Amino acid sequence: MNNLAIVLKELKESRFWLGIIYRINIINSKIVESIIDECEELIAIIAKSIITAKTDK
Repeated sequence: MNNLAIVLKELKESRFWLGIIYRINIINSKIVESIIDECEELIAIIAKSIITAKTDK
């Protein structure tokens, strides 16, 4: 479960930096939006996995 917590932390940091990239328009905004959406989906999956792992103990 520790590894999942690290993954979640890294995903949230990635989302933060993607938001900055989006706001300063370094890359096409449609591409960045797509990547942010993927990041959000992964955050939801990992967060749910952490909850499941905690309740299975």
